[in-house]
Amino acid sequence: MNEKNLTRRQFLAASGLMLAGAAVSTTGCAPQTTQSTPTAPVETPSFTFETDTTMNERILVAYATRTGSTVGVAEALGQTLNERGYAVDVKPIQDNPDLGAYQKVILGSAVNGAQWLPEAVDYVKNHQEALQQVPVALFCVHIMNLGDSESSQKKRQAYLDAVRPLVNPVTEAFFAGVGMNPAETPAFVRWFYRAFKIGGEGDCRDWDVIRAWAKTVSL
Repeated sequence: MNEKNLTRRQFLAASGLMLAGAAVSTTGCAPQTTQSTPTAPVETPSFTFETDTTMNERILVAYATRTGSTVGVAEALGQTLNERGYAVDVKPIQDNPDLGAYQKVILGSAVNGAQWLPEAVDYVKNHQEALQQVPVALFCVHIMNLGDSESSQKKRQAYLDAVRPLVNPVTEAFFAGVGMNPAETPAFVRWFYRAFKIGGEGDCRDWDVIRAWAKTVSL
């Protein structure tokens, strides 16, 4: 059935079939087993990873999040970088972290509306001069365009179009985030999400991929 030529009758019939099997996940992501409260404020903690044997170079991992999934990604990056010998501070961008104490910077944001969150873009603009004095890496946490096709790759590369020219990053990373929670999503929306392959569902964060990038990233 071609979605471009979908008649109303076909649409309703397909809806009924899809709704009947809507509880089955179509992705390899881990299911979400806990319910969230959309109106509850999202926690944006800071972390410091440092030991007596860490190098003098200090890295800032600054993140922006909308629903909280980017927090875990930033924390995993900081912890893994510390295992490589770096002293690392992980801080939310909303706290406007001072760049003066850092020799390397990693900036990341959740993706909403096919771009970084506004506070993340504003942070880069406000600190552009300082960021141009140190090596900078960028990462995105997103739930759409996760595939290997040329189209998918081009679309996720475009997430950084507003930021890339400002800092000339040494490297970029794109990590899958947390998508639709089937337990909290109306059946029709689940069908629409899956039928048109809008994005992943459940927790799609691949911790092995995230940590592997932190183990090898060169700044």
